Amino acid sequence: MSIYNPFFHRGAIRRAEEFHGREEQIGQILGLFHNGQSVSVVGPRRIGKSSLLLHLRRPSTRIESGITPEETVVALVDCQELGGSPPEEVYEALMTSVMDAAGMKSGDSSGVERPGTYRSLDIILGEIYRSGSSVIVLLDEFELLAANSRLTPYFFARLRGLTTKYGLAYLTASQRPLFDITADEEILSSPFFNIFVTLSLGLFSRREALELIDKRLKGTGIEFSDELCEHLIALVGPHPFFLHIAGYHAYNAVAEKRIDGFKGSLNDLDASIEIESDSHLGYLWQNLSSEEQYCLAILNGPVDPMRQLEQQCLVELTDDGYTYTSEILKRFVRRQSVQGIIQAGPFVIDRQRHQVHADGRELSLTTSQFDLLSRLGQQSGQVVPGSKLEIAVWGDALLDDPDRLKTLIKRLRRAIDPFDKWIISERGVGYALREPDF
Repeated sequence: MSIYNPFFHRGAIRRAEEFHGREEQIGQILGLFHNGQSVSVVGPRRIGKSSLLLHLRRPSTRIESGITPEETVVALVDCQELGGSPPEEVYEALMTSVMDAAGMKSGDSSGVERPGTYRSLDIILGEIYRSGSSVIVLLDEFELLAANSRLTPYFFARLRGLTTKYGLAYLTASQRPLFDITADEEILSSPFFNIFVTLSLGLFSRREALELIDKRLKGTGIEFSDELCEHLIALVGPHPFFLHIAGYHAYNAVAEKRIDGFKGSLNDLDASIEIESDSHLGYLWQNLSSEEQYCLAILNGPVDPMRQLEQQCLVELTDDGYTYTSEILKRFVRRQSVQGIIQAGPFVIDRQRHQVHADGRELSLTTSQFDLLSRLGQQSGQVVPGSKLEIAVWGDALLDDPDRLKTLIKRLRRAIDPFDKWIISERGVGYALREPDF
């Protein structure tokens, strides 16, 4: 048995044999490169964009598509280092990366006197072009470059000009589309931003997720049962980053014989996986607008924010409406505070809009039913005395009807079916909104 846990998730995948999946996207990108087309890869944080760029830089990845090392120079630039840089530093970074990829040394070109100039970059690209080779520049974390306030529309226009002059192609990787990440509208109007074909990088397919687990376990002497694999995918979804977190903790648990494949023991894994996943989920949550947070909480909303949530791999559209892409995401969202909303069990109660959603479906409630559910939701999990529930619904009005609360509870249960068993009756005390004991 291997002493090394094969599920790693602290950075980009740097070894070819450890890269997994993305065959369709790689084929599309290489096909576009073959035609000299620039590409914008868009996907959320930790979805695998940097790993994909590193994989595309490898000659072995490109050879089958006819993009040979002899005819194509592929340079990779990490824009994290250029977020506040002046144009001169960006030109120098581009030139240095291209020269390294082409195997050129600093003294190989007599025309380059000052590396940090557009002229020097132009000279290097011209020499490579005249040698019969094309150049592809991969720009990782491109949003930091696009939002750099020190770079002008003229700077980006020059980058665009290189594509016409030398057949240069770019591949940018960013969390959001290019039109969402630029510093201002003047820069967005640059012709540079009109040359890209956009490709989304999202979740693995179910097949890719299962194959990832099998690939990581190969040769370790450790096996995951089918039940364990199903549990992990249901918990974290087919997300490469979260799958590695889940696999890491599951591998340790199996190796240390802390789980035996039964459902009860599998659930013991959830806490450690959720703890490690929470910081990343928190980052995603904080980078959503208030409208997007609201839509994520109710699993419904206008087209644009829902489309953005899909792009961030937080929701997916099914025949029954939107659903969360993982159980840990659903649990995380339910723990968040959203202004004007009460989240209790499967219910998302919007007190401002007077709406209730359950698992993405809006429930039709009367005013009295809404007020009653809202009051129960305020103290979710606790028993609320009948007298307080009556005040919440009818105020201080006295009615000669001792069964009015019981009648309303029955009607509310019918209205929230199939979640009716969430309203628990505590004889002689009151009612509680909590998960039923089946």
